[in-house]
Amino acid sequence: MAVKVYHDSDADLSIIQNKRVTFVGFGNQGSAQAQNLRDSGVKNITIGNRDDEYKPKAEAANFNVKSISEAVKDAEVIFLLIPDEVQHEVWKEQIKDNAPQDAVLVVASGYAYAFDLLELPVSMSVVMAAPRMIGPGVRDRFVAKEPYPCFVSVEKDPNSNALPIVLSIARAIGATLGGAVESSCREEAGIDLFAEQALWPAINTCFREAFNTLKAAGFSDEAILHDMYLSKEPAEVFERAATVGFFRQLKFHSPTSQFGQLRGTKNNDGTALRAKFEKVLHEDILSGEFAKFWSGAFTSGSSDLEQLWKESEDEPISQAEKRIGLHD
Repeated sequence: MAVKVYHDSDADLSIIQNKRVTFVGFGNQGSAQAQNLRDSGVKNITIGNRDDEYKPKAEAANFNVKSISEAVKDAEVIFLLIPDEVQHEVWKEQIKDNAPQDAVLVVASGYAYAFDLLELPVSMSVVMAAPRMIGPGVRDRFVAKEPYPCFVSVEKDPNSNALPIVLSIARAIGATLGGAVESSCREEAGIDLFAEQALWPAINTCFREAFNTLKAAGFSDEAILHDMYLSKEPAEVFERAATVGFFRQLKFHSPTSQFGQLRGTKNNDGTALRAKFEKVLHEDILSGEFAKFWSGAFTSGSSDLEQLWKESEDEPISQAEKRIGLHD
């Protein structure tokens, strides 16, 4: 069955225009979406933010800024746009007992809802409007009237009115201009975490071991790194893949490159990699084990991330970048 794609004509902008809206967080997504809503005619917007570097930015942008617990008290629509790893604690300590029981919760990441990290009132609706774009891109494209991809979903609908609300929101942030794709928190979180924990680690490993192999063969740091990525050729490849197709972008390469890439891909059946991917997806991500670990690790102040950063700086490829002045 084809996935539903929603456009401007499917959304009634007046629905969100007439709601009392609170944004919890004024970071990259919060600032972009709040400004887009305001420019779309939403007049009653409050920013709930702690005393950090984002609070003065919200004030400078002429928004009404309050503490999180105060900001949510009379909200009809609450955007939860703070990092995944802190949503559970902020919700429990500052939002749960202060927000109206029948408010609509809007998430831009499916993580907390998909892995049951939020204790929600029975009468609270939950929807997702998840731009597949960094916050500044959401704002820039809205201003330029250019489309960008976005996922939307209704996760919890006790009042039978959540779909029109999320579509109104999607239109107000500019997401229905090019078409907002029907999805789910589970799908959004699963794919996102899979990319972060399986796909990109595999790519990172390929680049790391390619460097090590070429370095051992006596090639220079400068030649290896420029050929691998400093030339920005990989960015060009992905740009072409996004417009013409993943394999069809090879048509822009030389015949030698086309043959080498296609033969090399055919000769690697990916069985071991597929098995690893399946394990990460099902045993770590969809099982909820990673969410349980990450929430606990962050709450306890674990230094795992700092240690991983230190280890990455010691990698030969990182040291080579330093030698050629990339980290200056």
